[in-house]
Amino acid sequence: MSGKPAARLGDPTACPKTGHGNNPIATGSPDVLFDSLPAARLGDATGCGSALSGNLVSKVLINGKPAATLGSVGAHGDVIVGGSGTVVIGNASVSAPFTPPAPLNLQPAAQAQAFDRTTSLRSPHPPQPTPSQARALEQADPGRDAPHGLEEEEEEEELDCRQAVTLRIGVFFDGTGNNASNSAVGAQCRASDIGLGEEETLAIVQRCEAHHLDPDSSYGNDMSNIWRLYDLYQDDSGQPLAEELTQATLRIYVTGIGTTTGEKDSQFPGQALGRGDTGVEAKVDEGFSLITQALDTFQQTNPSSVLGALELDIFGFSRGAAAARHFANQVNKRVQGPLGALRRKGKFVPGPGFDWHHNVTINFIGLFDTVAAIGGWNDWANPSDAINGDIDLYLAPDAARQVVHLVARDEHRRNFSLNRVSSPHREIMLPGAHSDLGGGYLKESVERLYLVRPRRNWVSRETDPLRTLAYQQAQQDTALAHQADLLDPQDHAARLATDAWEYFPPLSGSRNDQMKYVIAAPYLERTVYGHLSRVYLRVMHALAVDEKVPFKEIPETEDLIVPEELLSIGKKLLARAMGGSGLLDEDEERLLRQRYIHLSSNWNAAIGQGGGRWSVVFVNAPAENGRVHHDDTLGAKR
Repeated sequence: MSGKPAARLGDPTACPKTGHGNNPIATGSPDVLFDSLPAARLGDATGCGSALSGNLVSKVLINGKPAATLGSVGAHGDVIVGGSGTVVIGNASVSAPFTPPAPLNLQPAAQAQAFDRTTSLRSPHPPQPTPSQARALEQADPGRDAPHGLEEEEEEEELDCRQAVTLRIGVFFDGTGNNASNSAVGAQCRASDIGLGEEETLAIVQRCEAHHLDPDSSYGNDMSNIWRLYDLYQDDSGQPLAEELTQATLRIYVTGIGTTTGEKDSQFPGQALGRGDTGVEAKVDEGFSLITQALDTFQQTNPSSVLGALELDIFGFSRGAAAARHFANQVNKRVQGPLGALRRKGKFVPGPGFDWHHNVTINFIGLFDTVAAIGGWNDWANPSDAINGDIDLYLAPDAARQVVHLVARDEHRRNFSLNRVSSPHREIMLPGAHSDLGGGYLKESVERLYLVRPRRNWVSRETDPLRTLAYQQAQQDTALAHQADLLDPQDHAARLATDAWEYFPPLSGSRNDQMKYVIAAPYLERTVYGHLSRVYLRVMHALAVDEKVPFKEIPETEDLIVPEELLSIGKKLLARAMGGSGLLDEDEERLLRQRYIHLSSNWNAAIGQGGGRWSVVFVNAPAENGRVHHDDTLGAKR
């Protein structure tokens, strides 16, 4: 039976929460040992304060608890990255869901000041206090009128025992190839030689090699803005609600399309076509499953509560934004949709007078650059068209109290057609490529790109490549590329030049043996930074808080702080999002262009699963006439 290395006391975990990093498993079984170390199980603690809770082996019980293995996750989203070298535990069927981490414990001194170190430019409506803070602020009214009779008093007490509660749930759908826990593992792999012991290092190397640390995979990405917003959403799931409170907030995080926590990414059909077990529809189903778990947990913690109203805030990026829109439409089916099915299964208890039309509402939908890109049989697997199968993207005027869609101005890839929203919803175009808005780029990386389609000539083997027509045409392409002003004067290693190379076909015994291909194209190499997404994190945060979404303040930590040179730009872009002009001057545009906006569209080739020349794909090739925009119209689903 196949399986994974058993986890034990002391085995390492990688935690995505700020400042946590690598931590050992801190507790284990009192009487079951693997390699003379206590076995790890459900509920065992880690050094960062988390507890093992997901991706466990449910069919193997240790002291009555599911066993933990390499790849099991904790309540913080932390992942076990080491295990026994001799004991392997298998589970033939169950893949546990991602378990939401515990809320941040921010200190007041760490609160962010939006884009200004001294003057707040955030929403005029500050985040609301958590229920625990509200309990400290609210005072009982000693002058309240007494009941008029014993019968009324008894009735009032009976109603108090079944308190109707408004549950506000934040649902966060990450983008294609984005997975917070896998990003934490990838970050550990990139720093695997810093302060680690031999056994831990070997375990990490094994983990990194298993996933190849592909820079385009969920292990090579940084955390997205969806995860960061999820991390800021208030969460009352772990504490009983005080009797005098009638509102509580919960949150769920759905990993990105094409990803599974602790596993290798699904390139096909998940990432390629948005279908299959990790596709858009599957992630929407996972969202409702996680809502079921959240409601179950809340009901167990608060057995005397009933559901008075359900309010949702829904966020998504890329295909996750498509999932968010489809999810919202399923919610708006009310009793006829998945929520009604949950009610019929007894997954939540509505209070007296609960009305499906008035007591189930979507407050806010926040979208980063929707790209549905669903491929299928009816469109020859073309992800760039408007055919998206059963995915319902249309957001009716009354789909939510507020819909905000941040759109990437500098995204030009053929396979990244934009799915717009229609009036009265707000669509705001902002500088940057797709992931400059939604996040996921590393803090610093080097772009090595072919900017335009390579030129080629079929010439004799003796021909000097520099004297071919292909090279001369590529030289002209390079001159045009220089006019785009992409090189940062402070990046002394940056270069933009014509690259030429030769390709000799395999010998075939014909006169073609004396021929070759000469291929040439403009080649760019430069350092680019991922901090622009932090600006748009603040933009979405401010717009949401303006609609009373229960976000905490953004802490000014190393992984979230906005560089000084982006502060004035951030102010203008926030003003634009709030309805002002927010125009950038040429110097500001140049700074973004040379240092922060990634060139997502390019002619770099990738080898598909087939491995041969017919499997070569140009997944990031630009659209011929600019990015395609698909309007959001009723009945457009095909």
